[in-house]
Amino acid sequence: MAIKGKGKTKGRAPARAPRRMPVDVPTPLFLRRRIQVTVAFVVGFLVMMLAVWITNGLRQQRAEDEQSAQAADQRAAGQAWKGEVEAVLGAIGTLTQGAPPTLLPTLGDALAALEKGKVPEGAAKTLQTAQDDATKAAEAIQAYALVDRIRNKGMNQGQANYFLNSKARIAEGLDLYRQAAVMAELAAGAADADRAPLVRRAKELKASADQILSEGWNDYQQALLSVQIIESPALPTGG
Repeated sequence: MAIKGKGKTKGRAPARAPRRMPVDVPTPLFLRRRIQVTVAFVVGFLVMMLAVWITNGLRQQRAEDEQSAQAADQRAAGQAWKGEVEAVLGAIGTLTQGAPPTLLPTLGDALAALEKGKVPEGAAKTLQTAQDDATKAAEAIQAYALVDRIRNKGMNQGQANYFLNSKARIAEGLDLYRQAAVMAELAAGAADADRAPLVRRAKELKASADQILSEGWNDYQQALLSVQIIESPALPTGG
């Protein structure tokens, strides 16, 4: 039996390389639909918030500009009224900071003398001048177009009331001073026996005039305070 030779062995064929399969490339993050939708929503929300912020800012700025212009108009109206009142009252009396004005001092002096039973020299002329001064002052205050000055200035009811009440009361007080001067003139020309009741009535009228003027002056101060022309009003005092 033949024996096969052992010299050579049959070699094995080399292993085949693995077969290449197509590989899916992942979609970039920002190209993914879900990410795009999310980003679009966030961007849209931020744009909306920015638009709201800008709109609110513009609205607030516009409101502040309007408020500033309104405040300036109110101060201008207050300054005009202040100039009128102080010019009129300053011409017939003394204006003292922190107190209501002292008006028609000659009237007070004449009444003080008459109360003591003395008729001052030239009393009739002095008291007639006081009447004329009070009349002119009252007419000037009444003729001032305060309503037109404060109209459409954005004043609230309280502010408007202070302005209008100050005008009404100051004018009323001035007319009472006129009446007191008329009564004092009558007292100066009356017989001694008839003088006392007339003097008493004249003093009552002057006291009422002092009180009404004080109230009007307080309203006037409050009006100026309300439009930031003064920082604190002068408190009224009794007449």
